[in-house]
Amino acid sequence: MDDFADRTYPIREDMRFQQRSWRAERIGWIAMALVLVAAPTGVFFHGPASHRIARSADKYLAIEYERFAHKTALTHFVIRISPPVAEQVLVRLSPAFAVTHDTESIEPRPIRSSGGSYGLEYVFARSAAGDLTVYIAARPKRFGVMSLHVEVEGRGAVNIAQLIYP
Repeated sequence: MDDFADRTYPIREDMRFQQRSWRAERIGWIAMALVLVAAPTGVFFHGPASHRIARSADKYLAIEYERFAHKTALTHFVIRISPPVAEQVLVRLSPAFAVTHDTESIEPRPIRSSGGSYGLEYVFARSAAGDLTVYIAARPKRFGVMSLHVEVEGRGAVNIAQLIYP
């Protein structure tokens, strides 16, 4: 007798349905295994797959950030400018940054800051070494794909994308 044939005795069996449910079960097991493998790499938050460095075309501006973040969880942006053109450096973040993130801290403290339809502008004094590194800690307010634009006057601009999980 064929093991995969429909039976009526002792109980009625639908083997075609049974095979489909076994296939769905295997797909579920594979999906769970993929999630378990992807989690430590940083696909869902901190980790090597999440860490990203974006550079401007002239290589004077670099931004380190996490490609994957969670809504309301602290995420970090590190803006490195080398060497600044003037004694004061203007860093402009796109309006999308103010809409999608709550800024918790900025180090070093800017000399001046302002915001408007053009985005957020921060003016920093350059360091004694001549370069400048700005640390921004922020919490995303929304989830989805966020496209952000960071511009440093005289040093170019960088576009970054961040996926915010709920």
